[in-house]
Amino acid sequence: MRLKTKVVVIIAGLLLGVSILGSLFNYLKSVNETQAQLQNTSLPLSVDNIYTEIQQRMIEPLLVSSLMAHDTFMRDWIMEGEGDMNGIVRYLTEIQQKYDIFTTFLVSDVTKHYYHPRGFIDVVNEQNSADAWYFRFKNQPEVYEINLDYNANLSDALIMFINYKVMNYKNEMIGATGVGVKLLNIEAMLNSFKSKYKYDVYFIDPKGELMLYSQGLNKRGNIANIAGLSELKEAIFSGKQTQFEYKDTEGEYLLNTKYIDKLKLHLFVEINKKEYLATLQKTFYTNLLMSLLVTLLVIAIIVYTINIYQKQLVQLASEDALTKLYNRREFNEQFERFSKMHHKGQTSLALMLIDVDDFKEVNDTFGHLVGDEVLVRLAQLLKENVRSSDIVARWGGEEFAILLVGVCIETTEEIAQILCERIKHDAVLQGILGRALSVSIGVGMFNHLESQDGLVHKVDNALYAAKKAGKDQVVIA
Repeated sequence: MRLKTKVVVIIAGLLLGVSILGSLFNYLKSVNETQAQLQNTSLPLSVDNIYTEIQQRMIEPLLVSSLMAHDTFMRDWIMEGEGDMNGIVRYLTEIQQKYDIFTTFLVSDVTKHYYHPRGFIDVVNEQNSADAWYFRFKNQPEVYEINLDYNANLSDALIMFINYKVMNYKNEMIGATGVGVKLLNIEAMLNSFKSKYKYDVYFIDPKGELMLYSQGLNKRGNIANIAGLSELKEAIFSGKQTQFEYKDTEGEYLLNTKYIDKLKLHLFVEINKKEYLATLQKTFYTNLLMSLLVTLLVIAIIVYTINIYQKQLVQLASEDALTKLYNRREFNEQFERFSKMHHKGQTSLALMLIDVDDFKEVNDTFGHLVGDEVLVRLAQLLKENVRSSDIVARWGGEEFAILLVGVCIETTEEIAQILCERIKHDAVLQGILGRALSVSIGVGMFNHLESQDGLVHKVDNALYAAKKAGKDQVVIA
């Protein structure tokens, strides 16, 4: 048996063994630790996650309400007598449409008029119980409030209202504005928790009434009338405890609660232990199957990777050992990749070939170690003076190549001229050689009618022309 086959068989056996034993161990451990896991981890995390999501859903409406309350147009419109009703209606409509909000509103404290995107719809009256919210809000010190309410003018839907006080320039209240957001998205979230994780998630107001709940919840009304929960009501609302266990005719439950101050609601997250345990065996088989599939996939990846590396070991490394730039083979591979993009019209390409002038004289005069030091410094200068998206490689000997992506010929020529100047005036190179060092550069653009070899040949001829013309210059092909 070949060594590679032996390695694969051993790894496969180990992975399959670990996968099967691990799944079995986790199943047995889950059965023994389910209740502790639910009490200490799953339920608390679920409560925090739901709370976080609710907070996130409230951020944008709250910011929109603040924006409206501080808008100089709204302030001036009220203070100037509420003359053009079309202006405020248009403003409320645009805010509603721009932020995709269910409703927007404005109540003037001067006239007590209630404005809506549909226009003037009511006059708030302190004697009307439906308008009590406004006068309560007016008398409280906070500049905004968030509450849940049913509104007869808005299809009797349960809506989250964010009310914000409008102040004049003397910081006196002249009205209240804000937004109303339907809570259907939150109900959908509650339903998803039930279907995916077996959690029942619902909200209770300070009086004990169920306000928001998933469609499948078998609890309605006040928790004082629900078996098991009625005994916990005092402990829940006292805030001294957040984790509970209770029983009813359908099973035993674990319950976590959290009070959301901004909504003035208690968040309840509970799970039926029997229902949860019944799914463990199914989960075990599902996890086992998934583990086996993942293990087989990992084995396939290992075999594939071994084959890839086996092929790559016979090839040259992609990096030039001296300069740490790409070598010529890797440059050609990068060139091939970008040339396909070029032929699809996705980018432009330019090639630059750079040759060190009189490099043989450097080696003859100072020796090959100094010559190598010069090449390393040149590589650093080239990398520093092109973009990170450009491909820089040692082409061979004292020649370098740069593939510039997404440039025009004018930019390419400008970069080449900059490279010439910075190499010639580089203090490090002058310190090494005691004189300036120059380079000759050939530049050319890749067009759709030529091959990679054709571009290289064209630019190589330009480089030869630069040498022939006296060196230390750039020639465009």
